[in-house]
Amino acid sequence: MYREIRGFNLLVSIVVALFFFPSITFGTLEAEVFPWGLIFSSLILIRQKKINAYYLIFLFFLLLNVFYSTIVYFGELKIPEVIRSLFAYLNSSLCLVVFYQASETSTLKTIRLVKNLFILLLTLGLLQLLGLISFLDSFFKFLIPRASSESLSHVSRGVTLLATEPARAGVSLVFFYIVFRTVFVKKRKIFYDLIFFIFLAAVLKSIMAIGLYTIFILFVYRMKLLKIIFIVFVLATFADVFGGGGRALKLVDKIKEQESLAEATMVVADVAGPRLISIYSSWLYSSNNLLGGGIGYWRTSSVDALNMTGVDFSKINYFKFKGDSKAIPIRSSGYISNLVLDTGYIGVVIFLIFLFAVFKNFWKNGRDSQNIILIFMFKILFIGSVGPPDAWILAIIALKYINYKKNHLNEREELSE
Repeated sequence: MYREIRGFNLLVSIVVALFFFPSITFGTLEAEVFPWGLIFSSLILIRQKKINAYYLIFLFFLLLNVFYSTIVYFGELKIPEVIRSLFAYLNSSLCLVVFYQASETSTLKTIRLVKNLFILLLTLGLLQLLGLISFLDSFFKFLIPRASSESLSHVSRGVTLLATEPARAGVSLVFFYIVFRTVFVKKRKIFYDLIFFIFLAAVLKSIMAIGLYTIFILFVYRMKLLKIIFIVFVLATFADVFGGGGRALKLVDKIKEQESLAEATMVVADVAGPRLISIYSSWLYSSNNLLGGGIGYWRTSSVDALNMTGVDFSKINYFKFKGDSKAIPIRSSGYISNLVLDTGYIGVVIFLIFLFAVFKNFWKNGRDSQNIILIFMFKILFIGSVGPPDAWILAIIALKYINYKKNHLNEREELSE
């Protein structure tokens, strides 16, 4: 099935590759995410001449929310931010629709490209870690103003690959690996899983990436307790040996020093910066605002949400230094956490109905598909910003591959009977 498909030509490969590297802005925007996904998906959608009906309902609700929030905040209209926020939601979710609707041939060509990009990123990570391409720093900053051609070891962090920071690069790389593992790793999967963890711990050094990957591994081996114990032991060992004094190791050390669960929780919240508190506050805010704070008006609603938590912000360094120990405007961590803040529970329910319509048939394909769906849901619930579409695309093409494989197997069995 896969071997019979030739790859994209060079020009198309470059265009499709930009879907996976939203941090590449060529210095044209101050934003960390360029809307490659929205631009190219819109063009592809015109060619496909169809769109998921449930997504249309979700899109209609987003536009309705914009209209509603415009009325509510009429005295302080922020049209540029409203447009930017709306485009961020579309930049990722529309890509899911387009790649979900893509033909089998296009999907398999994309998978072939993903394999090459994954190998490129692994090689790039090693070169950045070893400092062998430091002379290309100006070129990296031309592509991505906040990027670096070498490791950020001077601040106990890893490489950035083709992203703005190690965390964003690491999360993306995890989903690249999921596609690689699903399609190309047929045997010795535990060996590949361990090798990839070593790479994350030694090269990326990101708590977020390691945490996301660990969750995926637990999904994969959840019914094999002995393997879970072995994997967790190995992960902890390599994190200690290869962490290089990074954030992951410092977090573990701080937690060990605490005398109570409450103190340990505050340590985690402090190290996580605004991430954990932003997730909690977003859901708390919408419990009193069913329609949310309005798309584009997060600078007001996020502060209100944080103040509702009753947290002492002087105990969280991020707010202590950036907000003078007070709540400041922050974007929540995770697509759905942002969505619930902006559109309330109603928006989240409509969005989840759309996802259910997309994933329900894939879920029936067995454990591998279920693991991908679960880790994707975990990602959009808790990790990352709204706009990057890479994880969305990588998840859906991995699911489609498993579905193709099952269908082709069934066809062969029918022909043999």
